Formats: sequence, structure tokens, C-alpha cells
Amino acid sequence: MKPHWLIGLAMIPLGYVARKIRKDPQFGASPREMARQNYQGTAAWKMGQFRNLDKTRLQEDFRSLMGDLIGYIKAKQTQPTSPLPVAVSDSLLRPDPDVDYLTWYGHSAVRLETGGRTVLFDPMLGEWVAPVPFLGHRFPYKDYHPLESVGEIDLIVYSHDHYDHLDYDTLMAVRDRTRAYLVPLGIGAHLRSWGVAEEKITEIDWWESVTIDGITYTATPARHFSGRSPGTRNKSLWCGFVVETAAHRLYFGGDSGYGQHFRMIGQRYGPFDLTMLDSGQYHKRWKNVHMQPEEALWANEELRGDHIMPIHWGGFSLSDHSWYDPIERIMAADSHRRAICPMIGQRFSVAEAGSCRERWWESLTRRS
Repeated sequence: MKPHWLIGLAMIPLGYVARKIRKDPQFGASPREMARQNYQGTAAWKMGQFRNLDKTRLQEDFRSLMGDLIGYIKAKQTQPTSPLPVAVSDSLLRPDPDVDYLTWYGHSAVRLETGGRTVLFDPMLGEWVAPVPFLGHRFPYKDYHPLESVGEIDLIVYSHDHYDHLDYDTLMAVRDRTRAYLVPLGIGAHLRSWGVAEEKITEIDWWESVTIDGITYTATPARHFSGRSPGTRNKSLWCGFVVETAAHRLYFGGDSGYGQHFRMIGQRYGPFDLTMLDSGQYHKRWKNVHMQPEEALWANEELRGDHIMPIHWGGFSLSDHSWYDPIERIMAADSHRRAICPMIGQRFSVAEAGSCRERWWESLTRRS
């Protein structure tokens, strides 16, 4: 039994209501603010909300939710027993304009350095992934200070508005040193509610491209959903991003279940030097909106990716599998040696991504 889970789950409704009553900024834009935009005629907008290409059912009945609760109580090794190792780099140096570098901060937070620019993808660098601080605390890390070391930011890219991707505390910490934001339709309402200037925000639809500082970004379909409160469910879009630098073609998938969109993206924009795909925090009830590790490998093949960097793991426990299960499964299934596994905080060049295969987590799992 896990008392902290029971206490946390019992406190969530009380905390949620209390923060709603006092209009806590964590929730972002109100339903009224989000309804001001007319998305008629855009790629995914149908009957007053955004929808997936594939029919995507979410089981959210009381029985299913209670099953989740029991699963969480019974689950083992969902948290590392020792702090995860962190590779510290000279990250305050200005990016090398001639080399594309990536740094993974855990979960889905990634930094891209390209053409002398610094770009952050889904920078959830805070401590909690819920609107109330009872559940979803970050794993312990050794000497982890990304907010201090990230420096000036040229662009932040968000894939969707869930708390474990669009983090209010992180945004407020870096807002004054961020030049621009790129988001799918609807997320601009959240940013404006938090004081981000309109002229800094670019919102795009599925299949729409924009070039910023010489880097071309294309928003692509994902199979997921959105909303920071019940009233804003599916009122903003979710997506992945094709990223074309001067030297490489990358794909950042955000959150997504497996679906037809991966083959479509691969046919239109592939091949890719490296893909970053949702590979953790899965559950049989969420199979339509999160991939199993093996499915991420299939998706990478359909995208025509050379390497795949698993994301959506290594930061928080949001499901009932062990904390290391995602990387163990994807490495075991990776018969073509496509998967890489950089340490948290490790800065590596995209051209040499294949060298990131040290199984750093195994020393911690032997102690669990």
C-alpha cells in the first residue's frame, strides 16, 4: 500500500476546487477566453472541438478510474530509490552555429541548439505535473538545475497544453529571457493569460509550416487530446513537429497514440535523422493516446527515422509500470539498433547520436 497515493488522490478534488475558486493561474485561459477564436475550416476542428484523425476513445468512467487507483496502490518500483545520474554540460555557452546539439532533461523536455539558436521543446522543468501539488512529483536527480543553466532562449515550442508539457512555473521562470513561442492552435490563449506578449506567439495548424531564424517547423497530426480543466477539453490543438535545420531533419512527437498519421508524416517529410517519440507512462486504458515502447519503434520505422530517442519517461511516475520499464522494453525490442538512451542533461550532437547507448539506468535498477 502507498499512503502518499491515497492521501494525494483524496486531496486532488479539494485542491482543484480551492484553486479554481481563487482563479489560480495554473489553469491557464478560461473556457470563455478559449472560445473567442473561430477555428472553422482548420484541419482538426469539428463540431466545436479538435479531433483526431483516428477514432480515439478515452475510458473515463468511474469504474476505470477506480481500477487505476487500485493499480497505483499495487504498483512497485514506480519511483527510483536513488537519485538518477545527470550529465552536466557547459550549457550556458552560446550554441555552436555549425553543429546541431540535443539535450534531454527527462520526460519530454528537450533542448535543440542549431544555427546559433537555442530552442526548447515542451520544457516541463518544474517539480509537479498536476494543478495541485499532491501527485506527480519529479524523480530525484543528482545536481539537476536546468532552469539555471539553460541561458537565453530563442524559441519555446509546445506540443499541447497538458501540465506535464506546458508547465506554468517553468514558463514564468524563463518568460523574460524567451524571444518567441511556437504552439498549435488555441494554446496562445494560455500564454496570453500568463502575460506573454501577442507578438511573441505564433500559432499553427496541422500541416502548416513556419520558418523562424532559418529553421522550418511543420505542425503534424498526433493522436491525443488537450485541456487543463474539464471546461477546456479539446479546445486547443495537439501536434508533433517536423524540424528542418540547415543540417538535419528531426521529428518531435509530443504525446501520441499509435495511428495512421506516422506513415503519412513519413511519406510527406521523411526520412528523419532522429525522432523523439512518446514511449512511457502507458496504460492499457490509455492505449489510444500513448504508445507502448514497441509501438514507438514501429512509428519510427513508418516515419523513416534513422535514430529514435524515447521521451515521456525518466521524469515522473504517471502510470503503474516501473520507472525503468519504458527504456528496458524499447531497448529489448530494438533489433535494428535505432534507439538511443542519453543520460538526463547529456548534450550530444545529432550527427553522433548513435553513440548514446550506455545503459546508465541499470546500476539503479539492481538496487531497487
